[in-house]
Amino acid sequence: MRLRRMPQGSVYYQRFIELAEHILEANLVLAELSGIPVDQRRDAVARMESICDAADDTVGSIVRIMRENYLTPLDREDMYALADSLRETCYRLNAMGFAMSSSAFDELPPGLLEMLALLSTESDQTLRMTKRLRPKTDQWEYVVTIDQLHRRAVSLQQKVSDAVPAARRGLLYLAAATQVSEAFIATSMSFKDVERVVARIALKES
Repeated sequence: MRLRRMPQGSVYYQRFIELAEHILEANLVLAELSGIPVDQRRDAVARMESICDAADDTVGSIVRIMRENYLTPLDREDMYALADSLRETCYRLNAMGFAMSSSAFDELPPGLLEMLALLSTESDQTLRMTKRLRPKTDQWEYVVTIDQLHRRAVSLQQKVSDAVPAARRGLLYLAAATQVSEAFIATSMSFKDVERVVARIALKES
């Protein structure tokens, strides 16, 4: 493959923004899921798959540009790691939506709205970070914020686990609520993975 010397910095940063926008879009689907009847949730969550497909396409575009241009604005491994971790967050949100669509929920489990609000905040912060990354690679404020939000997520999961009325709702409800709780913490952890890459970039570039 013939390599070109032309830098494509602005293209890379725009793709990172696109990935963060996919994350935000997935969060909007989660918000919709929280307010519609159970028999409509599977149709809504199906849209999450197209969001993940779009994230795959965006990462593929980044990889193609990197393979064709050896000059990159940041370390190549860091750029791929950032793109991949943003894409993984889309998939984690998809898993969260699937868990929420369980037929076991005539009404969603306690604490879910707080979970969605926290994930929405992490998504907003991530989009904000990608929009600022090009002019300033030192995004340590994002690192600190996501770390704090993830700690809140862990605490919230523990409180919600204690609040699930297993004896009254039955084992099927308990299993579904546990799946939601695990999907939530896995999604928050995926934002933590993004944060680690951003921290590495900040330490290298600052």
